[in-house]
Order: sequence, then C-alpha cells, then structure tokens
Amino acid sequence: MAEIRRLKKNADKNQVPGVRLLSHSELVRQSPGWSGQVQGALYAPTGGVVCPYSLVFALCENAAENGVDFYLDTAVTGIRKEEDRFFVSTGRGIFSSRWVFNCAGVYADDMNNFVSGKKFRIIPRKGSHVILDKKLGPYVDATLCQPPSVLPGGGHTKGMGLMPTDGGTVLLGCEAFDIEDKTDVSTTRRGLDEILNYFEENWSFLPQSRYFPFFPRELIIGAFSSVRPHPETDDFILGEAEDVPGFINMAGIESPGITAAPAIAEDLVSDAARRYHWQTNPGFHPVRKAVKPFREMTEEEMEEAIRQNPDYGRIVCRCEQVTKAEILRAIRGPLGARTVNAVKMRTRAGMGRCQGGFCSPEILSILSEELHIPLNRVTLCGAGSELLGPEAALEDSSPQTKEAKR
Repeated sequence: MAEIRRLKKNADKNQVPGVRLLSHSELVRQSPGWSGQVQGALYAPTGGVVCPYSLVFALCENAAENGVDFYLDTAVTGIRKEEDRFFVSTGRGIFSSRWVFNCAGVYADDMNNFVSGKKFRIIPRKGSHVILDKKLGPYVDATLCQPPSVLPGGGHTKGMGLMPTDGGTVLLGCEAFDIEDKTDVSTTRRGLDEILNYFEENWSFLPQSRYFPFFPRELIIGAFSSVRPHPETDDFILGEAEDVPGFINMAGIESPGITAAPAIAEDLVSDAARRYHWQTNPGFHPVRKAVKPFREMTEEEMEEAIRQNPDYGRIVCRCEQVTKAEILRAIRGPLGARTVNAVKMRTRAGMGRCQGGFCSPEILSILSEELHIPLNRVTLCGAGSELLGPEAALEDSSPQTKEAKR
C-alpha cells in the first residue's frame, strides 16, 4: 500500500484526472469477489485498452495515403552527416535527408551512436504474455495489476497483470529480464512458468475466482514474447542530439510507450517545425475510414455485405469469423499484408481458439494467388520463415505453377 500511495501522489502531481485510493470495502463495492486479504487499490478510470497493432496499421495506412513512402525489410547499416545532410546506408542503397527522426526501438542506440558523440545504450528487456480464451473475457472488465517493482538492471516493471483485449481475449503477464540479443522474441519455459505460477498462487485473491475457482489453465490458447527498449537512463531519451542538429531522438520508449507515443510525436515534430520553419501540408487528409469487421456486423449488414461482395460469404477463420473479403482487403490495401502474420494482425485470422489450425492453409493459398508466388515462398513473418518446404511446389496452385502445368 505504500507503493500504491506513492503512485497516487505521482498521479496528483501529473494532474491525472479521477485517480483515487480504494479501501478494501470500496474495492468490493465496485467489483465484488475480491479476497479479504486484498487491502486496497489505486483506481484510474481514465485508463483504457487499445489494440496496439491496429493502431499502428491505422497510422501507417493514413501516412501512406498522404504520400509517405515506406521501405520495409530495409536495415540501416550506417549514418553519416555531411554539412546539412544525412546519408543513411541501407541494404537498399543510400537515402539522404536533412533530418532524421530516430524511433528505432531496441536499435535506437545504434542509430544515435552512428552520428553523435553523446552515446547511450539500450538494454533489451524481454517479457512474455499468455493469452486466455474469450470464455474468460466477460469476467475481466478492467486491467488489474500488482504494484510496480524496481528491477535489478534499473528501471521498473508494472509486474504481473490481468488485462482485457479489444478482441475479447485476456492477457496475463508479464515478467521482465534483461537479455543480450535484441532479436530474441522466443517464448521460454522460464518466462511462462513465472507467469503461470504467479497466477496459480494468487488467483484466489482476484474477483474472477468467483466464476473460475481455480486458475483456468485449460483456457490458455497461446503465448508470445517481445523485447522492449530499456534505456540506461531509466527514462525516455527525447529531443535533438546536442552535437548533431537535425538528428532527433525518440529513444528508450518502453512502458508506457504506446500511451505516450502520440504526444511525443506531436511535441517533437512541432518543435522541429518551429525550429526549421517547416510549412504545414495543406493537402493533408487526417481521416482513415475504418471498415466494420464482419463479426461485428448486424445480420442485415452481413446480408448486404455478401450481396455486394460474395467473398464476404466465405468464412476463412471460423474462430474469429474472418471472411475471404477481409483477407483480400488486407492484402490489397495500403501497405498490404505480405505474410501470414501480417494478415493475422490486420484481420485477427488465426488469433482464435485454434490459433490458425483451421485457417492457415487457406490463408497460405490466398497469399500465394494474390502475390503470384509459389506456396513454398509464402512466409510467416518475412524472409527465412517459409512455412512449407521445397516439395510443396509439387502441389502448388499458384498462377505460375498452373501456367507451367498447362
């Protein structure tokens, strides 16, 4: 409770609205079922849940529609500055620009250290989450987490939490430990055990135990890990590098990064615009029209969608009710999907109870046809993650193979 009270003071200092301390009795009135051993909580009513990848796709697609060029799978191998221009070396040649915004995540230190004498280090900090089936979703209406704790490598972690998602599933996690490999997003026995053991030991304290007396391991449908960029400064590294005009850092953006990101971008871009006299783009269109997912349509809307496009009548992912029409839109749209995971992130196909066991073969086939590539060149998440071996070409149904057979 001492940590809870410290956070309340911090919220007041930062003028976060509505934050208040709840005693045990107040907590139970608000959400019945809490164990009598739970002393109290910090309630933050302005907290919310957003789908992080949907948000990123929306921003990127809007940028693409406004003329931004994207170069994916293009690693930066070096940056140098000559007079008032930067020259960025990549696997696709050299790009030049008068300004560079460094928002490279776990690689932001490499980018900064190419050009600045003011070096810093990003420490890869790994964490995992376990995904629980939608059967638990109706009983989790708010994010519940333990008080943050200080980590041996510096900084802190929010610790274990139980979080609803916008897709109706529930996330558990996460643990946090520092690693050396910035690319290591493997799930491990150590990470998963830490999460599952924690919730098995503490499940009886939570209000969900009214409906599920024991931690529902049978509802686990998946797990994943990621690496967040912990800065050695223990805080965000923001602003123009002192010794390199035009090089602007947005580095070390770990938790609460996605919450802070829009404000960081607006603040630093506005500051650069004033300093370098940038002009506002009068043709900028800020709206990206969202298309309602088939699973959220009314019966009448479904019938109308199928009438206008019969591909809406073909369900590819049964768990999430994703149609062929939606998968084709994901592939054909701005910054279109090129991998199975890219389709998954844009449509939720493969995120359900069976975790792609039913829909993956058909998604492979659709990608093969749309991208005009053999089945054995369709990847999970880019080069090196091909899902099928060379022998798959023998049964390939791609346009090229069909033509060759004819």
